[in-house]
Order: sequence, then structure tokens, then C-alpha cells
Amino acid sequence: MNEWYFIINPVAGHGKGLCTWRNIEKELQKMEISYRSFLTQHEGHAEVLARQIATMQDDRLKRLIAIGGDGTIHEVLNGLKETEHDVQLSFVPTGHWNDAAKGLGIHRHDVLKEVRKQKRLLTKTFSLGSFQDHAESPQSVLFINHIGIGFDAHVLKKTAHFKGRKWLIRLKLGFIIYLMSFLHSLWSFKPFDLALFIENEKKVFRQVWFVIVCNHPFYGGGLQAAPEATSRQPGFQTMVVTNLNPFKVFVFLSAMVFRKHITMDGVTLFHHEEAYLEADEKILFHADGEVIGATPVFVKASERSLKLRA
Repeated sequence: MNEWYFIINPVAGHGKGLCTWRNIEKELQKMEISYRSFLTQHEGHAEVLARQIATMQDDRLKRLIAIGGDGTIHEVLNGLKETEHDVQLSFVPTGHWNDAAKGLGIHRHDVLKEVRKQKRLLTKTFSLGSFQDHAESPQSVLFINHIGIGFDAHVLKKTAHFKGRKWLIRLKLGFIIYLMSFLHSLWSFKPFDLALFIENEKKVFRQVWFVIVCNHPFYGGGLQAAPEATSRQPGFQTMVVTNLNPFKVFVFLSAMVFRKHITMDGVTLFHHEEAYLEADEKILFHADGEVIGATPVFVKASERSLKLRA
């Protein structure tokens, strides 16, 4: 087998990505395993690196391990989507939410145990989703966790552009960024009207706050938004939430902790393999926690599957 390749997001988890990599690197050197490592330097860099590694030198089997959060995983998947070369892929979750790790049963120390020859990882197959933002991206993009349209994307955008973000992260006060962005969004977010097309049937919703297309149950760091969603077979469970207000948002999210939200008024669930979502205006959406585009968006189960050593 060729040498191992690592893509590391050093700022994932406010530095947890780099710390985890240093621990793994020590073990690689101790076990005399040949490796090459690449640190991401900006948003989208992991996708570029994954694409380059997949075609590097030759088409023989490669071992690729991504260290980072859900955003890093999202980028690596899309970097590999066009390759025809064989790549053995693993993830080391070091982000804040790590929904992919929870949904796919990935543990942070699995790769470290493999390096130490304490554990043999097995190749498992998972389904993926894909989406096409008709206004912005003519090519489909893969996602592994979920797509969120509305309030949560609004919060994420404010988090990414929060004034003083870098200083707060350096002071290990990053939690303040999300908290303040969330509270501000409660009053600045405007609900929207949504048309949802599933199996040639049109469903219209008014005063929408959340739309979450789930490939597995976990959302927002462990909340089970869609308890019946599974990444073991193609398809999604989509949740549309309407008629909330700032107080009811807290009630809704609290109910999600105990999986009681699915019986709340204004919560509607659908099972499907593809859907077209169109709002009365451009509404932001995120995929795997990264704000990517705005409605309308077409979502479907991807023909490509994820083969993961975990």
C-alpha cells in the first residue's frame, strides 16, 4: 500500500484538529508508517487537496484520512466525487458538532488505534445526498448530514461574519459567537413561504422557520431532528417547521433534545428520495453546516455511495 495521506483542518474545534493531528503524527513516526500531511489554509482548501491527492503519482490504492469537523468532511467528499481511483477513506472528527461522526458511528480515536495496530477498521458503505442550486451551481454537490434552509442558515451566516470573531476564538470564547448570533437571529430572521415538490405533488407552507433535509438523525451536535432517517439506504426524512416565534423556537429546540418535537403543532415530516424546494424569495441554505447558497434547490439521493473505513 502507498503511504498514508492526511488532510488536517488545524482550526477545527478551536484548535482541536491540530492537537489531534500532532498526537497521531507521533504514533505514525513511532510505528514507522510513511505519510504525507497537508494543512488546510482557507475555506474550500480541503476539497482541492482531496482532488489532488486522489490523482497524485498514480492510480494505485491510497489511504486518505481527513481530520476536522463536518465542513472538512463535506469538502473532502466533494473533492473525491469525480475520481475513479481507489481511495481508502477515514475521518477523525474534531469539530464542534460532529454530526457525521454520530450519524455514521465514527469515533475520534479509531484511526489512532489503527495506527497502533490495536484495531482493524472495516469498510462500511453509506448513502449520500446531493443538491443542485439552480441559481448558483450548475453541478451537483454532495452532502453527508443534512441541508438546512431558513433560521439555522441565518444563524450560521451571522456566526461566520461576527465582528471580533478571531479575537474571541483566540481567547477561547468562541461559544459567545454562536450564542450572540443565535439571539440576534431570533429577532432579525423573517419567516418565509415555501413550496415543496415531492413525487409530483406540491405542498405549500406559510410562515416557515426551519426546513431540514436529513440523511441521518443527528443535527446541531447530537439533536435527533429526524429519528427515522438513516444513511444506510438512499433517501431522506425532511422536517418543515412553521408558525414559531422567538419563544417557541426555544420550546422547539428543547423538545428536540427529548425527541418530542415531531408531535408539535407546525412540524411536518416527509420521507422521500428527491425534492424541489422553492421559497417566495431567496432564502439561505447550508449543507453540512456550511452556508452554500439560496433557494430554489433540488435535493436527491446521490448515485455515489460513501465507502468509509471506520
